[in-house]
Amino acid sequence: MYHSTYLVNRQMIREPSQIKVSLKRYFSKDGKPMDNFFYRLEWYRIGISISMDVYSDKMPEFQLRPECQLTHTEKLLPIPSDTDEINYKLFVIPYKTPEKNEDLDIDFFKNWLGKKLKSIADILSLELGPNNRIYYKKKPEETSLRQIQSYSLKGRLKIKNVSKLENLRTKPLGYYEDLGCGLLLLE
Repeated sequence: MYHSTYLVNRQMIREPSQIKVSLKRYFSKDGKPMDNFFYRLEWYRIGISISMDVYSDKMPEFQLRPECQLTHTEKLLPIPSDTDEINYKLFVIPYKTPEKNEDLDIDFFKNWLGKKLKSIADILSLELGPNNRIYYKKKPEETSLRQIQSYSLKGRLKIKNVSKLENLRTKPLGYYEDLGCGLLLLE
């Protein structure tokens, strides 16, 4: 598994469906785009460019693209087996149905994340926010934008099982990974 960092140019990419299409170009095999990656992008950040973390099975190819720049790639290092505690960040949409994602509070996320981490880690701390709505098109040809509430979580975990935590971070949590949600970033 690889960990890459990209800069997304917000002046050129105006909504999420454009990001996945742009990123696919970095993961091509025999000239065909591949889908074996997911990413973490926080749309609430202000600025012309937004930094984005990507996890992929295949190492991306360094290419210059105006809308999305690959700035760094490294093999995703395993969590050291002697690690007791670790910081985490998660940008997430917990439900597939947009209406269910409205007005969720910190107690909801302590419960929700606690279930995901059941035999893997205990939540020592959890901060919620900033949270924002993501406006997106399900298909690029749609004329009107849909919207969904997203949430930013960060805090600290007490690790119970390093190998299970390692496995958990290699797949997105929650829904809407194509909007940049679900990557569990461990620091």
